Amino acid sequence: MYAVIPARNEGTRLRQAVQTVRQAGLRDLIVVVNGCQDHTRDVAASLQDGRLTLLHFDEALGVDIPRAVGAAYAYRKGAEHVLFYDGDLIGPHRDELGKLIDSARRFSLDLALTDPYGTAHGLDVAREPLLALRRDLARRLGLEGRLGLSNPAHGPHIVSRALLRHIPLDFLAKPPLVLAYAARAGLHLDALARIPHARLGSAHKGPEHYAKIRETIIGDHLEAFCYLDGRPRSRRLHSRLFDGYDSERRFDLLARFARSLTRT
Repeated sequence: MYAVIPARNEGTRLRQAVQTVRQAGLRDLIVVVNGCQDHTRDVAASLQDGRLTLLHFDEALGVDIPRAVGAAYAYRKGAEHVLFYDGDLIGPHRDELGKLIDSARRFSLDLALTDPYGTAHGLDVAREPLLALRRDLARRLGLEGRLGLSNPAHGPHIVSRALLRHIPLDFLAKPPLVLAYAARAGLHLDALARIPHARLGSAHKGPEHYAKIRETIIGDHLEAFCYLDGRPRSRRLHSRLFDGYDSERRFDLLARFARSLTRT
C-alpha cells in the first residue's frame, strides 16, 4: 500500500504527517509538494529515503489535484491500495489510521472511508447544507446506514487498484465523484475507522478559506448528483454557482503529468 500526501506550504506540519503515516505501518510514501512559498520542499527532501518519493511542482495544483497526481504515480508503481492523507494533519490518530489501513486490506475494500462525525451531529444536518448533501448522496447510493456522513471529501481514505483502474482520473480530484463512481460500479466500500473531526488536527487557515472550501465541496457534490442522473456535470443550484476553489484546479497539469507517466 502506498500513501499519497499532498503538501502546499506545510513546512511546519509535514514531518508530523509523514511520521503518523509511518507509525501506522506504511513505508511507501508519495509526497506531492506544489506551489510552495515556504520550506516544505526542503522538509520533504530531508525525509526522503528509498521508499519516500517526492513529486514537486512549482505551480500550485489546486485542491485535490495532488491526490490524483499521487494516485496516478502509485498506480504506475503497482500499488494495490492508496491511502490519501493530507500533509497538514497533525492529530494524534496513529491507531485509527492503522485500523483504516488494516480494514482496507482485511476486507478487500475498494473505498475505505473515515467517519469524522459518528451519530452525534444528527441535528446539524438540518441546519448545514453541506452535511445534508453528504447525507443525501449516501442515501441516494443506498449507503446511508453504512456510511452515515462519511465521505472522501473529509478525512483520510483509501482506494483500491481496481477502482483506480477504471475511474476517470479527473474524478479523483473531486472526492464525492469517487464515492458516486465506486458505488455505481458495485465496488466494495465501507467506513470502518472513526477519527472525530476535532482530532484530525488540520491547519486553521481562516474564515475565508473555510468558506471557499465549503463552497468547493458543495459544488463537488452537485457534480456527483449530475453524474448519477446522467446529466452534464454542473455546480449550479437555484441559479447560484458553487465554484469555491474549483476554477483553481489545474487539470491541465494533471493531464500533462499522466501523459508523462505513459512515456516512462
